Amino acid sequence: MTDADKGADLRPQAADFVVTGTVVTADAERRVYTDGAVAVRDSRIVAVGPRAEVEAAYEPGRRLGGPRDLVIPGLIDTHNHMAQALVRSLALEDLPNITRVYIPAEDVLGDGGIRTSARVTMANLLRAGVTTTTDTTCTAEHEEAVGETALETGIRCALAVGQRDRTSRLASNYEQIEGRSEYQDDPAVRADNIAHLEDFLTRWSARGRGLVRPCIHAASVPSVSDEMFMAARDLAERHDTVMMTHINRDREEIELCVSLFGRRPLEHLSRLGVLGPRFLAIHAMLTTAREIRLLAEAEAKLTHAPVVCTDIVSAVTDVVGMRAAGVTVGLGCDTVINDILAVMRIAFFMQAQAAGIPMYDPIGFTTEDAFDMATIDGARALMWDGEIGSLEVGKAADIAVIDGENPRLSPRHNPVGSIVRYAVGTDVRSVLVDGRLVVDDSRVLTLDEDLLLKEADEVAVRVREDLLHRRYWPLNQRYKVIDG
Repeated sequence: MTDADKGADLRPQAADFVVTGTVVTADAERRVYTDGAVAVRDSRIVAVGPRAEVEAAYEPGRRLGGPRDLVIPGLIDTHNHMAQALVRSLALEDLPNITRVYIPAEDVLGDGGIRTSARVTMANLLRAGVTTTTDTTCTAEHEEAVGETALETGIRCALAVGQRDRTSRLASNYEQIEGRSEYQDDPAVRADNIAHLEDFLTRWSARGRGLVRPCIHAASVPSVSDEMFMAARDLAERHDTVMMTHINRDREEIELCVSLFGRRPLEHLSRLGVLGPRFLAIHAMLTTAREIRLLAEAEAKLTHAPVVCTDIVSAVTDVVGMRAAGVTVGLGCDTVINDILAVMRIAFFMQAQAAGIPMYDPIGFTTEDAFDMATIDGARALMWDGEIGSLEVGKAADIAVIDGENPRLSPRHNPVGSIVRYAVGTDVRSVLVDGRLVVDDSRVLTLDEDLLLKEADEVAVRVREDLLHRRYWPLNQRYKVIDG
């Protein structure tokens, strides 16, 4: 080989981006490069390591980040509802609010309204460094709109759909002198749902282009028949996807299941053989130690939405116990706060108060645990960890750059702790999804945000008119809002 040939071999390769800063990889060794870089070509990460080495090997079309910035894997939101973003503050401090405000909101949006709501949610998430979100819907009319909006905005989306085929009624203690709790299943609805899911899973596996992954939403034990749960389990296995279920969320759900089946909800699904590696439990706030063992033994996963623990005043999910048992736990925004950086911090403090303070255990749940839940563990919960969740060569280039040029994040003795304790969504400078720049200089590039805000205001006024009367309490208690 001539000297000229050797020189040619040493010339930097072309890359689309080189992203520099303190690189938090979330890889198996949890490596953090304080002066690091990530090189991206096409949709893939081609190099991760010390900045000098990466820059010597790759010449980028564009550079992102900077010496003080933090470079992290794109954050993962493992539970959300795209149809509920425009009514979040309408449901505040008025209980119960799920069946009286949130679910009816989905019915009144229409196609244009759901697209606006989904755009608002996805823009909010992207601005906060979230590159993968999740939608669980029982409204068939929303499926196409949400999937198409995800492709439009460039965010990844685990899109879970499914219809309810069971109606349940819980008789209160005072009714049970003469009445009983009961349920009724609809085999015709179930057959339609199974056929629809088969078609949906097949179509979107190709149509989603690796960005939108079709999943199954079996909403809850009170609203989904045993036969539908077992069919959903089989569909998930055959289509290599995930089944998501709201479970152990409130006392009434558990009381209903105990009265009808003699078992708690997770115990009931375990008896049916539904729990398994493809089962993603949503919330599971009121979960016993024996149910945690059932989840762990089945290799099922959990998505934890800490804000909802207080939003519906239910209970604090035993995340420490779940993780100790070996259950993989991801973090979800559940639309109430579409900022995983904020959700990480809330989860950290909530678990510290629920488990750490009573036992004087400062390391039972750490900032690193919270960060894992928003990155690699979130990817595992969605069975997507072969592609996303960490910064590793060969994985998809889903990357967020956090602006470190501010006093809240400097100096940083512990980069991960600083992110979890002090970073906020507005600190995010740049976001890549699958190697595509979708946020630059803290602006979403795939949407006209000014137009979107105007549309959102118009839809919100219509939704407010339809739903405000459903509240038990006035929207404002002591503060008087004067329009105009």
